Amino acid sequence: MDRVLETLVLQNYEVVFEVNPATDRFRKIISKPDALIQFPEEGPMSQVRDFIATDKICEADRSIFLTETQLGHVLAKMAGNEPLSVKYRRYSDKNELHYRSISFIPGKNSSSFICAIRDETNEVHRQYEKNLDLRLKNEGIRFIVENMCENFMIVNVSTHECTTFTNSEGNIACKNHYESQINWFADNIVVAQDRDRYLQYFKLDALMERIMEEGGISSITFPVNYKGGRHDFAVTSTLIDDPSERHKKSRYLFLCAQDITSIRAAEARNRELLVSSQFDPLTHLLNRATTEKNIREHLYAAKNDSWNTFMILDIDHFKNVNDEYGHMTGDEVLHHMGNCMREVFRSDDILCRWGGDEFVVFIKGFADEKVLTSRLTILRDKMNTFSGKGMPLQVNLSIGGVCAPNGTTLNMLYQKADEALYDVKNHGRNGISLLRLS
Repeated sequence: MDRVLETLVLQNYEVVFEVNPATDRFRKIISKPDALIQFPEEGPMSQVRDFIATDKICEADRSIFLTETQLGHVLAKMAGNEPLSVKYRRYSDKNELHYRSISFIPGKNSSSFICAIRDETNEVHRQYEKNLDLRLKNEGIRFIVENMCENFMIVNVSTHECTTFTNSEGNIACKNHYESQINWFADNIVVAQDRDRYLQYFKLDALMERIMEEGGISSITFPVNYKGGRHDFAVTSTLIDDPSERHKKSRYLFLCAQDITSIRAAEARNRELLVSSQFDPLTHLLNRATTEKNIREHLYAAKNDSWNTFMILDIDHFKNVNDEYGHMTGDEVLHHMGNCMREVFRSDDILCRWGGDEFVVFIKGFADEKVLTSRLTILRDKMNTFSGKGMPLQVNLSIGGVCAPNGTTLNMLYQKADEALYDVKNHGRNGISLLRLS
């Protein structure tokens, strides 16, 4: 009996009775000063039950408590070596709710047994807070998954056990083993031609090695069949040590899959907008604003001893083409001009529709007038291959340009090229004039 009482004290019971079943009487052995109920030193066992089962006990617990603590029921349980502990809730004098338990423990012989009462309020609250904290964490992850990604997986790399949080709209089946989850994704949503690449990438040992090689985070993109259509998923992976294990740390793999389909579509639209903002829609040559920016950037960055060429190209009597053949034919001439310029000049030369029927060519680091004249002659010949409405149409060009050392400003280049162009127009148009600045 002494060993039993020692155990009860260690387990923090606040009141302990010894009960004689023959007389159905109790004797109080231990009672802490702060006990919720101050019981008498001895008396009939029914008195203990009556003290507890007053109006202070929760109504929902009263009948169960009275049934489970009847002497006959208690003796029957102990005869079968079954532990008996009855939980109930009771209000204090300050109307605070307490979570309680009364336990019945056999003694050394059948002449007596121990009845012990314990207050479990603090343990219940701690467990509630722990459960609440866990629920909040899970809800936080769920919120992230529902609003920011498609699924989130946590993997114990030692056991390969995993927990997967999924977007409710995606109809993803959750497995509790990493390889099973990866295989389910491969069989059900990954596009067939990417299945082997996907499985190879997500082999656990290889993925962990890749994460460490890439500085702690690894990402890959896969096409998937998802939500009734083809989507692009970006999967980001990282490894985290469990900080709660001080000596032998467990490692966890975190994987987050995000649907980037709309992001990629937005990027494509942005590229289209960027292109449309930089190029002339009719000729597909650079527009004036982009050309000025690109030329100035080159002039600022180029070596001092390098030379550049700047040329202005005008379509002769272009207004007459519009008046005689119509604006649609005029647009076709401008489109033809853009094609011919791309065929004659290099891909890194700056080719521009400056405005109307005026075009600009800027050639970086080049100032060989003989070669330039040859190129421009080819361009003029190509322009004369134009035919409008099935009829050949002679299209002549007046070209003025300047070859100048680096350090010459764009305004000066334009001014000198315009002077050369003016000279061509003064001599009947349909010609080439190149100046060279010293």
